Amino acid sequence: MVKKVKVTLSLREDLVRKAKSKLALEGRTLSDAVEEFLTTCDEIDFLDRLCEALGVEKMFYTTSEVIANRPRGFRAEKVLREARSEREKRISGH
Repeated sequence: MVKKVKVTLSLREDLVRKAKSKLALEGRTLSDAVEEFLTTCDEIDFLDRLCEALGVEKMFYTTSEVIANRPRGFRAEKVLREARSEREKRISGH
């Protein structure tokens, strides 16, 4: 088990109140959220170094940008369903 340490933070009261309310609905604590954020920072550092080593441009997209820029057209589940049906026909011989 990873050792935990207590940390004192100075944050806006309204921000903490809203965050705690939202997190409570998810069954999470403010400590959970802060730890997740700090883990993400560590992961971003790793990804930055990986991109640099591979010579790949670093790009960050928000969730809304990913959703807005998704290709339109075939839906993955429809394509997958068709592929599975064809595979089933080949295997069963029908």
